[in-house]
Amino acid sequence: MSEDFVVWDIDSILESYTDIPEWEVSVNRKLEGLFIFLETNGLLKCRVTDERGAVIKRTIRLSELNDEGKSIACGPKNPIHRWLASKGSQKNPPDMKMLEKALSEVRR
Repeated sequence: MSEDFVVWDIDSILESYTDIPEWEVSVNRKLEGLFIFLETNGLLKCRVTDERGAVIKRTIRLSELNDEGKSIACGPKNPIHRWLASKGSQKNPPDMKMLEKALSEVRR
């Protein structure tokens, strides 16, 4: 098994929600918010947004996360997994406080 696998693929995930448009919009907003959070906080080795801040790269591989990014994205009970299941991630715009707290703990 390759160690460089796809961690998130927005379009593949959204395929599960094509029959429920309001959920599709919500999940897209949540995942795009996550990608922007990762980029803004320097947790990626690549860019995922254009100069206007729109998400243009919709897939993130493990190799594209830096060590801090991997620390909050990998393993059981990782902060990103918990955030994705939280009510905060479903808000418009998504509430990033849980991820911000986890990142501050990693950076201590």
